[in-house]
Amino acid sequence: MTTPNPGAPLGMSDFFVLEAGEYLERLDAQLQAPEGTAPAPDEFVRLARALRGSALMASHQAIARAASGLEALARAVREARRPWDAATRQIAIRAVDDLKIFVRRATSWTEADTAKAEALGSQLEQLGGRPSAQIRAAEVLGLDAGARAFVAREGAAIASALDRAAQALRTNPLAHDPLQHVLRALQPLRGLAALSDLPPLPDLLEGIERTIGEFGRPGVPPRETGELFQAAAGAIAKAARQVAERGRPDPEAPEFQAFAARLVRLEDAAPEVVPIASLYYADSGPHVVRRGTPPARPATLGRLELVSHGEHLRQAADSLERAPSATQRELRAHTLAGTFRALASAGGGPLADRVAEFARVARDALTAGLAVQNAVAFAAELRKAGDLLARSSSEDEEGLAAQLAEHTRAVQGLARSGAAPAAPVVPIESLAPTAATGPAPRLPVGDDAIPPETPDIVGSWVTYRRLVAAGVGPASTEALLGPGAAGPPVVDIRTLLYSGVRAQQRAQELRVEAKHATGEQLRALVEEVCDLVALALESPPPPPPPPPPPPLPPRPVA
Repeated sequence: MTTPNPGAPLGMSDFFVLEAGEYLERLDAQLQAPEGTAPAPDEFVRLARALRGSALMASHQAIARAASGLEALARAVREARRPWDAATRQIAIRAVDDLKIFVRRATSWTEADTAKAEALGSQLEQLGGRPSAQIRAAEVLGLDAGARAFVAREGAAIASALDRAAQALRTNPLAHDPLQHVLRALQPLRGLAALSDLPPLPDLLEGIERTIGEFGRPGVPPRETGELFQAAAGAIAKAARQVAERGRPDPEAPEFQAFAARLVRLEDAAPEVVPIASLYYADSGPHVVRRGTPPARPATLGRLELVSHGEHLRQAADSLERAPSATQRELRAHTLAGTFRALASAGGGPLADRVAEFARVARDALTAGLAVQNAVAFAAELRKAGDLLARSSSEDEEGLAAQLAEHTRAVQGLARSGAAPAAPVVPIESLAPTAATGPAPRLPVGDDAIPPETPDIVGSWVTYRRLVAAGVGPASTEALLGPGAAGPPVVDIRTLLYSGVRAQQRAQELRVEAKHATGEQLRALVEEVCDLVALALESPPPPPPPPPPPPLPPRPVA
């Protein structure tokens, strides 16, 4: 294969031509073995699979379909479901020659080429037949043993690099060297053609790369970045173990959900720019004494850039709709946040201004979780906006700007409908206290009507005033308690202590207890015995005097 356009810079299609051409040359060398000698079966399958993955990465779906048919034929030969005879050899050689032609025409592809590639893929798959049950089970699980081991090894290396980066950021929030090690560790796994068959690994790696690219952005707490890398290390390690054990990671694993949640929190941590005049009190000032120089306005988006952004929005809409799990949808939505942040600062024209407005509204909808909660409607509005921008190269900007404003309002409506219902607004008059909880009524004065004797404190006061007016007399605690309020007679506390014979008896009881006591308990018993000896030597206190007799009633006078 020759190098395309030697004097021009290489694009994605040019790289695909070079890579696919190398795979086809190796396949051709495998098939040119002497007649009757079969190619190395594992190498035959590996090269066909690599060609299919390269076509998928370059978005050449028709070539990938034809390469998939060649891979099916190679598997059939490896499993001995189809013999390697002259007819099979001729079919494989002709298929490789056709694929060479398809690769050369990749930069000028037509619908006729698509039909030919589809027909070749179907023919080769029919010749390959249905794989065995063991192979079908392995394909359902994901990769073969070698590829699974590769993913597990590289995933463990990425997790280790992320863990070291998280620890370094906790010690030094401005450390950049560990992040470069993470980027280098990502490269082998990012280059795997079959990575798209292992969701959510591609979205996980994309989120890590974008986070590293945004590291140091104003407003993002360094502590949040370190915790994000720690969560990413746990998610990658979990994915590596699951791929090694069963061939496919679980998209809804808690580690992936934790990483996606931290990505959203990191996006929410970015502060909003507010006018400095809004920070002053609402008084007469002075406020802004002298205005500074505003930042330079970004360059106007050209028509080619608008078309490119439109294509990107359409692809993002398809990606959101195809996400099989909420975690993948959240990870893919995070990749859009960076795009919207860049577009929000655009301007310099009617359509560019409306693009910036749409980007700000869409970014707010992302941070509110709309891309996960109402992915279908949000993706539909993204696709409509992308279609509109894709037509900007040939239509009037004023008309397109008016249509894009409608899509912006539609996204705002989706955000309002997805928000939590606000508390109903009630009139202020309804918050006034009712009659039952209002202020206490004033006391009756003069000829005022006497309020009822209610069970509350107001009623008690009214009752008391009525009794006083009836001659009950002033309030008296003695009268309330009555004659028996004096209580039991006062006893001298000394009469409650051990003394005399009773103290000796208590000492004998403690002597018996001391025979089995040790330590602190024995010491306490000895101290109590000493106190009892002193009490036994004292004479008992005299009994209290009898209460005085009640006074005699007065003798009547004749």
